[in-house]
Amino acid sequence: MIIASLPVLGTLATRIRFEYLDRQEQSLSFFSCITAPAASGKSFIRKPLDLLLTPINEQDAIEREKEQAYKDKLRASKNSKNQPEDPHACPRNNGVAISIAKLLQLLTYAEGKHLIGIGEEMDTLVKSERAGVWSQKSDIYRLAFDNAEYGQAYMSDASFNAHIKVYYNLLLTGTPNSMKRFFKDLENGLATRVCFAQLPDTSFTEIPVFAPYTEAEKEEIIRWARRLDAEQGTLVCPQLNGTIANWLEQKRQQAMEADSHAMDTLRRRAGVIGFRAGMLCYLLENRKFTKTVGQFAEWVAEYVFRNQMELWGDQLEQELTGALDIFSGERGSATSLLELLPAEFSNADLIKLRARKGQSVKGSAISMVLNRWRGNGKIEKLSDTKWKKL
Repeated sequence: MIIASLPVLGTLATRIRFEYLDRQEQSLSFFSCITAPAASGKSFIRKPLDLLLTPINEQDAIEREKEQAYKDKLRASKNSKNQPEDPHACPRNNGVAISIAKLLQLLTYAEGKHLIGIGEEMDTLVKSERAGVWSQKSDIYRLAFDNAEYGQAYMSDASFNAHIKVYYNLLLTGTPNSMKRFFKDLENGLATRVCFAQLPDTSFTEIPVFAPYTEAEKEEIIRWARRLDAEQGTLVCPQLNGTIANWLEQKRQQAMEADSHAMDTLRRRAGVIGFRAGMLCYLLENRKFTKTVGQFAEWVAEYVFRNQMELWGDQLEQELTGALDIFSGERGSATSLLELLPAEFSNADLIKLRARKGQSVKGSAISMVLNRWRGNGKIEKLSDTKWKKL
């Protein structure tokens, strides 16, 4: 539920900005993907998220009325010289089945506010891929993670031309198979920007019965949604910077010990996502750094990292290192190579271990790993081919 909520909460607090560790400005941009087998209850997200979306949906109703009134006037004055003025109506919650031109138009009219796309069937986007528009949509989604600029320019006046920063949050649900079809190309980097949550298989279990929200609970959720919707300004929280910096360093050490380029790549994106989640929690804690803020940021970063490693770790490792064979072991295992070696080990021990994991056993690769471990105080040299763990 937390992972599903992040894109909605980020869209509500769309006017909030802050700087990451690299001093680059960030917003509360989140992509989330909930996966589970068919008929396993993915729709649990609908009711609470509908309540959280109340302020956005209320404004969208007004914007859609403006849009429809403009279309009616346009039709009525089709052959007239006096054309109605475009009110720049901008509903922000539009689902995922939206054309590139319309999406660009809404991003332009939104003037820096996040749009949100919620797709309860991931295959809807897979179909758009078959229709030939996916390459552009994929570009837009990837740029949206960093709020980078996207633009298009056509000669035709009928097309929408724009060059705009992309503020767009995305929530998808689908089966594991539809997820694999959607994120089939790891090289484009979209999968590494997504918070994945995997629901367990509910085969042969009784149907869950959810208690309805009380009126007081509904009011509480909507009250917090309105509060976030009214928030604006720039947040500064140096304690959170330190928390995420420490988490990133721990993961860097683990990646180095495991000699895993996939771990090193995924920790970076997970750190950004965890930092954004921490900033959201900081906002909800009345802009105060509490123990909860630090724990939440670390929890989200770790949760995102572990799920990405489990889903994509092996495949990404092969693409990054060029390994040809998949090792037969736990999927996406983040186990340290160093941990698997004995207290005193030889070059031959390391070569055997890397071969079993499908990693390069070239002399240059073995030397690089040993030098890295030695330089970071992980091992000491006993002889030309013998080493001791510290």
